[in-house]
Amino acid sequence: MYIRASALLFPVYALASLAAAAPGGIEARASCTSGTKLCCAQTYTADSTGVAAIKALLGFTVNPVVGPLLATGCTGFVGSCNAQTVCCKSSQDNNLVYVGCNNIAA
Repeated sequence: MYIRASALLFPVYALASLAAAAPGGIEARASCTSGTKLCCAQTYTADSTGVAAIKALLGFTVNPVVGPLLATGCTGFVGSCNAQTVCCKSSQDNNLVYVGCNNIAA
């Protein structure tokens, strides 16, 4: 009886996909190449906890959620930032909430 190669490889692929989806810290990127560089007062994870925090703070729900971070209280980056420096892809509700944000090294 012969064993198919796919039967041996399936567990390897299954474990690899679990490792790739495992939660971890959001690392700072070196630069902002696909969005707007901002200085933001608060950042939230783009999950149900972050969405609930923004709803409690501003009274509306961010939809659709684009991550890994959501940011509020943002101004344009002008050389230095005393808060959180992020790179965000877009904004919602007249720039009250920025979505698709990543930490970046200032």
